[in-house]
Amino acid sequence: MTSLKARLSLALAVSLIALLALQWVVVSVAINRLTEQQLVGRLAKDTESLLAALQLNAQGGLHLDPRRISPRYERPFSGHYYMILSGPMRETSRSLWDASFELTPLDPGELRTFHLSGPERQPLIVVAQGFRKHDSSVTIAVAEDRSALNAGLRRFQVLYGAASAIVLMTLLVVQGLIVRRGLRPLDDVRQSMEKLARGEGHRIEPAGLAEIAPLIAQLNRLLSTMGHRSRRSREALGNLAHALKTRLAVFGQLAERPELDTYPDLRAAVSNATDGIRRIIERELKRARVAGDAMPGQRVALRDELSLLVKTLTGLYADKLPAITWEVTPGLEFEGDREDLLELLGNLLDNACKWCRGRVFLAAAGNGHDITFLVEDDGPGCAEEKLAALTRRGFRADEAMPGDGLGLAIARDIVESYGGTLSFGQSAALGGLRVEVRLPRGGTTGQTQ
Repeated sequence: MTSLKARLSLALAVSLIALLALQWVVVSVAINRLTEQQLVGRLAKDTESLLAALQLNAQGGLHLDPRRISPRYERPFSGHYYMILSGPMRETSRSLWDASFELTPLDPGELRTFHLSGPERQPLIVVAQGFRKHDSSVTIAVAEDRSALNAGLRRFQVLYGAASAIVLMTLLVVQGLIVRRGLRPLDDVRQSMEKLARGEGHRIEPAGLAEIAPLIAQLNRLLSTMGHRSRRSREALGNLAHALKTRLAVFGQLAERPELDTYPDLRAAVSNATDGIRRIIERELKRARVAGDAMPGQRVALRDELSLLVKTLTGLYADKLPAITWEVTPGLEFEGDREDLLELLGNLLDNACKWCRGRVFLAAAGNGHDITFLVEDDGPGCAEEKLAALTRRGFRADEAMPGDGLGLAIARDIVESYGGTLSFGQSAALGGLRVEVRLPRGGTTGQTQ
C-alpha cells in the first residue's frame, strides 16, 4: 500500500520530468528552426549576389564574373557550393570539384529549400531561386554544409539537458519539502491517534485542514459515543444484577415457606434454579465492581491496578482469605482497554481463588514484543485430558463447586480479541493450575504494548 506522500511525490516527479522533457524538445526544435531560417535567409542573399555577378558576354550569353565570386566557393569541399542553370549553361562552383547535385529549373520568383547529402556525405541545406535577367530565365542554387550547425545544436541540447536535469533535481527537492510540509498535519493526526491508542488522550486533535476536519470530527464523535455506550452498558449490567438479586432473595424466601414442605421436589427445583441464577448475578456483580466506571482506552499502570484488583478479590473471598502474592515489572503499563484487562485478570484470579487451598500467585512481565501474565494457585489443578476443555463455555471441572463455567471462556475471548494466547498447565511452584496469558504489543483490538 503506497502512502499519500509517495503518490503525490511520484505524480509531481513524473509531471516535472514530462514538462522539462517537453520543454527540451520544444526549445531544441525552436532553436533548430530559428537558425535554419537565418541560414536560409543568408543563402537567399547569396543567390542574389551570384545573380548580380552574372554578366553578358560578347556572344550575348550570360557568364559569371570570377572577380565577384567569394573565395569560399573556390576551395574544394569547403562546404559552400553553388550551381547556376540558364538555358544550356550549367555552371557549378569549383568547391564541388567533380561532384554535383540534382537541380531543376525554377520559374522566376520561385524559391525552394531542401536538404540533401553532398560531397563527402556532408549534410547540405540548399536554397534555389528562379530569376529573370537579360530576358533569360536563370535558376541559382546555393548550398551550405550543416555539420557545424548540427554540432552546435547538439552541444546546446546537451548543455540545456544538463541544466534541465539540475533544475529538475532542485524542483524535486523543493517539491519533497512542500509535500512533507503540506502533509505534516496528517502526521500530527497519526501521532494523536497513536496517543489515543496508548490511552494518553480521549480524542483526536484537529489537524487544521478543511479537507479532513469533518472526518476527524466524525471519528471523535464515534469515540465519544462508543465510550458512553460501553460505560452505560456496564453500569446497566451492574444495576440489573443488583435488582435481580433483590427479587431473587424473595424467591428464596418463598422456597422456604412451610406450604412447600409437602412438595420437596418442587422446593429442590426452585432452590437449584435460584442458586444458579444467584451465581450468575454474583459473577456479573464482581465484573461491575472490578471494572468500575473507567474510560476505555486509558493507559493502565499495572502496579496500581493489580494492587486494587488483589484487594477486591481478597474482599470477595473474605471467608476463605487466600494469600494472594503478586509481582510486576516496575513501570510496566498495559496500553489497552482497562475494563478488558480487569475482566481478564479478574476472571483468572477469581478462578484461582475459588480452587486454591490458600495461596495464589500473580505475575506480570513485559519485553519489546509482548506482555505476559501468569496466574498460579495451590489447588488440585486439572487433569491433563481436561485442560483443553477449560475455556469451553459452560464446562465445569467439578460440578460440586459453585460457578457457571463462563469465566475462563470470557478470558479466552478477551485474549483472542487482542491476538494473544491463553495456555494452561500444572504449576511447578504451587502444584495447582498454571494459567499463562501472552498478549502481543500493539494488539489488534486493545493496542497493547
